[in-house]
Amino acid sequence: MVNMQHELLREDLDLEEAEDLQTKYYSIIQKQENAPYKYPSLKTLKRVVGVDISYYEWKGEEFGVSCAALWDIFNEKLEYCTLVKDKIKFPYHAGFLGFRECNLLAQAIKKLPKNYDLIMCDGHGIIHPRRFGEAVQLGFALDTPTIGIAKKSYIGYCEWSLLKRKRGDKKPVLAYEPNLRKKSKQEMLGYAICLNDNMKPVFISVGYRTTLDLAIKIALKTTLKHRQPEPLYLADHLSKEKVKEILSS
Repeated sequence: MVNMQHELLREDLDLEEAEDLQTKYYSIIQKQENAPYKYPSLKTLKRVVGVDISYYEWKGEEFGVSCAALWDIFNEKLEYCTLVKDKIKFPYHAGFLGFRECNLLAQAIKKLPKNYDLIMCDGHGIIHPRRFGEAVQLGFALDTPTIGIAKKSYIGYCEWSLLKRKRGDKKPVLAYEPNLRKKSKQEMLGYAICLNDNMKPVFISVGYRTTLDLAIKIALKTTLKHRQPEPLYLADHLSKEKVKEILSS
C-alpha cells in the first residue's frame, strides 16, 4: 500500500526545507546500508513499473499527467497502466525534481491493481549533489526498490561522448575527474550506457534498495526497440497522449 502521507511526498516546502529532508533521509539510508538486507536480483523480479510525467499549461497554471506502466518482464508486455492528472504545486529547481514529481507519481502507482517488484524513474538516483535524486526519494517514500534512468547527464565526471553507440557499451559516472586531487573519496555514481545500437546513452544510477549491477541488468533486459527501457518509454508515450487528449477536448 502506498503511504501518501510520507513527508517526502509533500509539495508545500520551500527549498531550504526540501534540502533538509534530502540530507536527513540520505543519512538514514547510509545507516540502513550497514544493516542486513537481501537485495532483489534479476531472477526474483517479475514486474517492474516505469513512471513519468508529461506537463501542460491551462489557464495560466501548470498541470501534469503521471503514468505508471506495469511491465511483465517474463512475457515482455505491458500488463497495466494508470494515469493521473493534477496541478503542479512545486516549481522546477535543479536538484529538487522529487518534490515536484514524487507525489503525482505515487498517485499513479497507488492505482495499480497488481504487485510490483521495482520502480524505474525517468530521472536520477544517486547522481545528485546530495545523492538524493528523484529515484532515491520515491523509493524511500514508498519503501520500494528503485533505479534512476535519466536521458541527460547531471553531476559527475563521465566520458560518455566516447561511447560507440553499441548496446551495452558503458562509461562510469564518477564523482569527480580522476586526475584531480581531492580530499574526498572518489565515488562511482552510475553509468552512461547505450541500451540499444545507434542510440544515445542514458544515465543509470541506484535509487533505493538496489544495486548498480541490477540496475544495468534490468535496464538491458527491458529495453526492446527504444533508447529507454520499454516501461519508461511507455510511461512517457502514454502520458503525452493523455495530454494531447486533454488539450484537444
